[in-house]
Amino acid sequence: MSTVTSQILYSADIEAVTKLKNNLKNGRAWVEIDLDRLKENFRKVKEWVGPDKRILVAVKADAYGHSSVAVSKALAVEGVSVLGVASLEEAIEIKRGGAGVPVLILSPSSFIEIPEIVTEGFTSTVSNIEYARRLSGVAGAMDRKMKVHIEVDTGMGRTGVNYSGAADFIQQVCELDSIQVEGIFTHFASAEASDKTFALEQLKRFTQVLEDLRSRSVEIPMVHAANSASLLDLRESHFNMVRPGLVIYGMYPSKWVKRQIDVRPVMTFKARVAHLNSIRRGETVSYGRTYTAPKDSTVAVVSVGYGDGYSRALSNKGEVLIRGKRFNIVGVVCMDLTMVDVTGHPEIRVGDEVVLIGRSGEEEISADELARLSGTITYDVTCSVGPRVPRVFIKQGKAVRVKSLVGVEEL
Repeated sequence: MSTVTSQILYSADIEAVTKLKNNLKNGRAWVEIDLDRLKENFRKVKEWVGPDKRILVAVKADAYGHSSVAVSKALAVEGVSVLGVASLEEAIEIKRGGAGVPVLILSPSSFIEIPEIVTEGFTSTVSNIEYARRLSGVAGAMDRKMKVHIEVDTGMGRTGVNYSGAADFIQQVCELDSIQVEGIFTHFASAEASDKTFALEQLKRFTQVLEDLRSRSVEIPMVHAANSASLLDLRESHFNMVRPGLVIYGMYPSKWVKRQIDVRPVMTFKARVAHLNSIRRGETVSYGRTYTAPKDSTVAVVSVGYGDGYSRALSNKGEVLIRGKRFNIVGVVCMDLTMVDVTGHPEIRVGDEVVLIGRSGEEEISADELARLSGTITYDVTCSVGPRVPRVFIKQGKAVRVKSLVGVEEL
């Protein structure tokens, strides 16, 4: 019997024991992924953009920490058009997972990956003519025609062909024998900002590229620019396909983005009280002795740390929820454990559920709140949840499947 299990039994917390029996691997820390909320958010986006628009959902970085295979399969049922990833490995994982939806590798691929990309039939992003030529050569040798999307750099300053020469570049790619230019896209640098001036300038540059292509009788089937922020704030950026990520997972890109649709968070991050420690006034807590107890105190040791993706930046300033109440983190967040001050709350016991992201009673801690406290962005908070944290998939309020380091288990 594990230490956490025995502690819960000793606490006589029947509710905690019952929950733990559902999956003993969930005794430490876990995230719950509400697949019904995911689908609901997708439907709301679909309604917002209209039936004539395709939807490409970004499922890179393990679907922002939500588990790419489970998310992809759920969205496939809802009619997602394309799934967007960052690497060949991510594309392979999704294909093997059985989503059955076209996969676009949004980031540049290396030359050595070309044979496998052709074999697997993935769609590449192209912004380098040498890559396009090599892709065409390998595809031709295999008697295949490969779909590609052209990325146009309109001001991101990252990847993509510069907008000033994009039309000439695209025409060259279109002339390659074994290449079909299926899509064209750009990426906004600051669509989530309060000032949309530069986003509108990027949109103007991208639109000019499209007009230049039309003047050359080059028509590209899929045109996309709208990420979550511009999907909500800039309807003129929708074209015939949108490319949301964060909003599908129930979060908003920034406080300046209008809440045009009401989405709900898909992820809840939880842990347990692993130990209760009585410390005297003047004693210190955790590494570096950054917290000194101002009085005799009770400290709950929570079974989560930065090794799980719970940020060390939350040391001495973050909060958690236990039994519907907020409690302050004290001391430095450790790799595997975090301490919180629960002084004056004798009802708290070993085995109690601790909510790190999500709701408990009337209280809620959002990923956005953790991002602000950590000095980062919401994307970083959910993407950081590590692989040793099991993903528990929820349907109709019940856990139906668990994905952990030891495999996938149906419940």
